[in-house]
Amino acid sequence: MTSPTIGRRSFIGVGAASLVSAGVGFAVLLIVPKVLDSAAATIFIAFWSFLFVWYGILGGLSAESTRAVHNSDRAREARARDSGTDAAARAPRMLPVGLGVGVTLGVLLWASSFWWAPLVLHNAEGYGWLAVALSCSVALYSGHATIVGILGGRLQWPTYVRLVIGDSLLRITLIVVAAIVAATIAGFAVAASVACVAWLIGLLFSPTLRSAAVARADVGLGPFLRRIGHACLASGSSAILVVGFPVILSLTSSEAAYTAAAPLLVAVTFTRAPLLIPLNAYQGVAIAHFLNNRGAGLRALVPVARLIVLIAVVGAVLGALLGPWLLVLYYGPDYVISPWTVGGLVIAAGMLALLTITGALCLALDRHNAYSGGWIASTVLAVLILLLPVDIELRAVLALLIGPVAGLAIHFRALRRASAGGVPGGPSVPPGGGEGEGATA
Repeated sequence: MTSPTIGRRSFIGVGAASLVSAGVGFAVLLIVPKVLDSAAATIFIAFWSFLFVWYGILGGLSAESTRAVHNSDRAREARARDSGTDAAARAPRMLPVGLGVGVTLGVLLWASSFWWAPLVLHNAEGYGWLAVALSCSVALYSGHATIVGILGGRLQWPTYVRLVIGDSLLRITLIVVAAIVAATIAGFAVAASVACVAWLIGLLFSPTLRSAAVARADVGLGPFLRRIGHACLASGSSAILVVGFPVILSLTSSEAAYTAAAPLLVAVTFTRAPLLIPLNAYQGVAIAHFLNNRGAGLRALVPVARLIVLIAVVGAVLGALLGPWLLVLYYGPDYVISPWTVGGLVIAAGMLALLTITGALCLALDRHNAYSGGWIASTVLAVLILLLPVDIELRAVLALLIGPVAGLAIHFRALRRASAGGVPGGPSVPPGGGEGEGATA
């Protein structure tokens, strides 16, 4: 018997928030090239992409904060019942720690901008100052990521949804304002960066957010920082496989092969979307669910894994039958790709989805070494496969299909050991669970 994690209304709300966030990103890439000339738009898009790579890395703060606040709140309640004291008061507050991580990364990015800015921004002289906006945004986003994670760990989904949507709406509003009054690279860069203050604005109006801002971790500062490091390593490796795959494909292919790979890159994007976009949106929900049902161990994974496998198999068949035809119909006769490639990419997306879910369970069971190790091993194996002297389509499918196998092996080994050794703590609902909603998942 599992313990409830999220209500129907909040489940829909989390999905809506992810759609708003994705829609805003799409809208920005529609607006900016219409306003800036081609060269300037290229520089801003490079800035935007690099910014979101760092947002992806800092997603580790959200994952670890979800785990830590769940355990911390539960332990505090137990101590209060048993002794009337709160020994957890010595544990660090998570928001200052998260901000410390973000500020440190921001300073390092700014200090090293003389090296990466010319490479990332297409050797554009005079635009090294964009590193200042990026560094400030990374520092601000660390607070957003930490707060979002705490809200997820406490099952406070309505506030979680409002914060995610508020951040997205503030970003697109500032981008539109920049397009009207400051249509320059500088204006758009500042607009994209300043949007991360949404969580600070929310603190002024939301008691739930103010409570999250003072939440404490479940361990001391040193162990907490180490766990954050593991979570950010895993998030970074995930970002390379999911977001950065075209980059590593270009680095491991000849210029001629990569230039002709547009149909493959489009197919990679569209075969991942049906599984990975909703899964990434609900990753915080998954971590909270596994935390809420720690006593179930591997059994908590079975229903989600079955659904992923079913979607991947059905999607592979449909993709192989319809995918090549749809690509040619929409993009034209140059976008020809084989049915087996599309089907293989759908199965590969399913493997990445399984790796994401097993990673969430590893994190919930406090197996941080296995969590980060699985993602790193998957990325390394995928890169090694991309170095094979075979056709680019075959390399891409094999890398995305076999790469996650290494990570799954590491995750499952750790999860079996955790189940065999007994998982501490059965089902429980942390304080603020669902903010009064009926829960279903």
